[in-house]
Amino acid sequence: MKYYIVTNRNIITVNGTEQIDTTNDGVCTDNLRFATFDSAETDATKYVLIPDKDNAVAGSNKPTGQYYFNAAEPVKTGSEKFFGDLAGDMAADTGGDLLVFIHGFNVDWAGGIDDLRAVENCFAANGSPVKHLLLFSWPSCASLLRYKSDFQDATTAGITLGRCFQLFSEFLTEAFGGQQAQLTACGNKIHLLCHSMGNHVLQNMYGKITADGNKYHNVFEEIILAAADVDNNLFESGLTFNSLNNLCRRIHVYCNRNDLALKFSAKYENPMKRLGSDGPANMNLVPSHVYVIDCTDAAFKYDPSLQSRIIQHSYFTDVPEVSRDIYTVLLGTADEHITNRTAVSDIKYRLNLSY
Repeated sequence: MKYYIVTNRNIITVNGTEQIDTTNDGVCTDNLRFATFDSAETDATKYVLIPDKDNAVAGSNKPTGQYYFNAAEPVKTGSEKFFGDLAGDMAADTGGDLLVFIHGFNVDWAGGIDDLRAVENCFAANGSPVKHLLLFSWPSCASLLRYKSDFQDATTAGITLGRCFQLFSEFLTEAFGGQQAQLTACGNKIHLLCHSMGNHVLQNMYGKITADGNKYHNVFEEIILAAADVDNNLFESGLTFNSLNNLCRRIHVYCNRNDLALKFSAKYENPMKRLGSDGPANMNLVPSHVYVIDCTDAAFKYDPSLQSRIIQHSYFTDVPEVSRDIYTVLLGTADEHITNRTAVSDIKYRLNLSY
């Protein structure tokens, strides 16, 4: 499978060739670059970096007027090539839905690709409508001791990703006449999955686009917030996620009361409880089309490694009950029809154990 990658990592030049800085220096830039990666490749540095628009083939004309599809620019580069290739892949006979993944804290370049492999195995196989994957790789320091640094970098990365979202919307406008609800006329869907501090990236991405006065509706079909390392009151009036449901058809919050990583975050770094621990602070204030899935029991039983059993933070791919539930959500199944759950309320469910 071809992985699509968006990154705000630093770009360095080695022997005259541009490369993504894949080290763990945590250099966070406001520049967006685009790449692809063959999932069959075992070396995480064997990506293909798309030339930047400002570094196109010598002598080519810089476009005027429309940013995309400019006849004076025969060599496609940057976001135009990236989004154009992705649109073509999705519209092909073998095309399908796109799942966008934002990784969390303590994840380096290679770790982000490994996480995307796990996402592929869980959500893009066995007849899944998801046929394409996109990773946003932000420069985490990949160290448990650099939480505060990662938190700040995730803030910057979210603002930069907000710019990428706006570029994407410009592409949709020029390519498909502003059909923001779908990438192509074939009707394939776009989903968003955020893990851990990747939810903080989303928080700042959405804050960026709303602060700029942009009002986007139904760009995503499903938004999945897994082990979210953000304040648990964000869905309340006046806060960032209160209108996030405008961006999609449904939102699912997956939480685990025994998530040690989020307990650490809440105790030592953030003054409020985490959304991924107990879910929203006040269920009565949660907007419509937001569903909460309590994974505590399932995560406690099924985490496969010693580290996971202690931390219980990557259960969205590690625990079969959770990954199956997310898979069913991506199929578009109505929540009241998803099995292996116990309804706590109209919008909250407890994931059951499977024996």
